[in-house]
Amino acid sequence: MDIFTTGTALLAAWAATPALDAFLRWRRLTAPQGGARTPEGARAPGKLLAVIPARAEGARVGDLASDLKRESEREEKKEISLKVEEGEGGPAVDVLVLLDGPDPDAEARLVRDGVRYLSKKSPGPSKGHALAFLAKRLAEGLDSYDFILVFDADMRLPEGFFRDLRVPEGTEAFQLPVRPAGVPAPGAPRVEALSLAEARLDDLARDAEGLPVRLRGKAMGFSPRAFRLGPAQATRTTAEDSEATLVLLARGVLVRALEGPFAFDEPPSDAGAMGRSRARWFGGHMRLLFSGFIDVLRCVVRRPIGTFVLAADFWLRPRIFLLGTLALLASVSDLAMVVLSSSGAWRALGAGKVDAAAATAQPIALLACLLLLSLLGKSSLLFEWLSVAALRQRIGYPAECPAVSAADLSDSLLMWIGAAVRGVTSPSRWHRARPPA
Repeated sequence: MDIFTTGTALLAAWAATPALDAFLRWRRLTAPQGGARTPEGARAPGKLLAVIPARAEGARVGDLASDLKRESEREEKKEISLKVEEGEGGPAVDVLVLLDGPDPDAEARLVRDGVRYLSKKSPGPSKGHALAFLAKRLAEGLDSYDFILVFDADMRLPEGFFRDLRVPEGTEAFQLPVRPAGVPAPGAPRVEALSLAEARLDDLARDAEGLPVRLRGKAMGFSPRAFRLGPAQATRTTAEDSEATLVLLARGVLVRALEGPFAFDEPPSDAGAMGRSRARWFGGHMRLLFSGFIDVLRCVVRRPIGTFVLAADFWLRPRIFLLGTLALLASVSDLAMVVLSSSGAWRALGAGKVDAAAATAQPIALLACLLLLSLLGKSSLLFEWLSVAALRQRIGYPAECPAVSAADLSDSLLMWIGAAVRGVTSPSRWHRARPPA
């Protein structure tokens, strides 16, 4: 087999992975609607620790802290100790801001608002190190809580957030649904809003099938044991939340998806600011592909199908890159088949062969590989489109997830290209959990 046929066969084998992933996602999104597994066992936690890791966020971290404080005080006024026993009330909540390095503006705001905070004097290298610092400082004190909730500093919470929180029995780690705060700006933010909406429904569908859910870094919950095993151990890469998901699954802890309550995300309104955080994500996942290899093998032994779904979620992203690549490969394959169909090309491929059988087999093998590559690429595009259609059929076009235009996709693509360039050209900064130079 010549180098062109071998290369095409390898590309076809690679294209089979996103095609299968797209088909499985479409199947999950079109399955009959239903809640997460065993909703009948859900109950309100008794006591929560709400943590906000923040590095150089300034006074804005006080907005989320104020939401948490407001909701915790609301629950205190309801005599929750009696209502939790009856399954009617919400939990008792302690709020803690974890400052990853000096931040005078944030400290001044937190002191003014009466919010407790803990300062890690030396910043970085990653959020995983900050959460490891928290686990060490609180030590056995973590065990007094039913769950530790972790929020990003750029989030907001609706009224009644803790009142509506119910966690199924036996759950050790969970991801809450997230949606944009308000109407996203045109461009990359609108594509991100569509991605959040799809992730919410797909997470619930995965949970219903007993498949692992990926931690998304926003509005996550952990039992004390899961917090120590996952977030406090995710210190190898800058993709801390994906790393924690992988570590937990390798140790038999399945991340679950809850139907509510929603948390609101306030992402940057411009593609440039979004690209900087995506560069960190991009580089971190490149590193995780190698540093998490042993954990992947452990996960395969425990949950082979679940590991495939999770790995596809980690490394077949961003999907806008993937779909563009598949569309290009399918187009090139079609063009190559047209060229091959000319008698001159067939004779050129078979030139130099001693016998007629060898002269014919080589172009036929290449043609078969090109046909397979084209079919797989088009299948991925088809099932991705069907998945979005199924999503829209369920959610419609709410204000927080408006229609996405070609211009929005173009803006998102440019944002990801910039993030990829940063991630590839600055390995010490983006790939590994080391302080920036």
